[in-house]
Amino acid sequence: MFLLSFLGVMLVAYPAMAETPAASAETVQAAQAAPTPEARQAALKQRATAWWDALIRKDFSTAYSLTSPGYRKLYSLDAFKGKFNKGSDWRRAEVLNIDFKNEDSAMVGIQMYFVYHQPQTGKTLDMQNYIQEPWIFMDGQWWYLVKD
Repeated sequence: MFLLSFLGVMLVAYPAMAETPAASAETVQAAQAAPTPEARQAALKQRATAWWDALIRKDFSTAYSLTSPGYRKLYSLDAFKGKFNKGSDWRRAEVLNIDFKNEDSAMVGIQMYFVYHQPQTGKTLDMQNYIQEPWIFMDGQWWYLVKD
């Protein structure tokens, strides 16, 4: 009796299952590859931290490599150095928040710690400032979007 009941259920259910489209390999792969919001945030925080660590060390080659591919097509490393090597005395940068605008762009809030050299008196002041920086996601990676 059980076998007959099972066969009856299968005869009813099978046609309905046959009409359900199978997920394509691309759909399954995309669902498996889609990072969680936490993973996206961690990846962007790591890149933003690496960006500022490189600038603080005055490692302009590394910082340049974190800029968007479009920027690197338009501007040379020497042009980049001219923009960012202006005697700034950055000490530390801390990622405070990340605001995802959509799937491929975000604003990263950074607390900057730096030394200001007063030209009139020659004294130095430890200072801090909050800034927001644009980042874009393309080709599977986060890139700093240099503003002019």
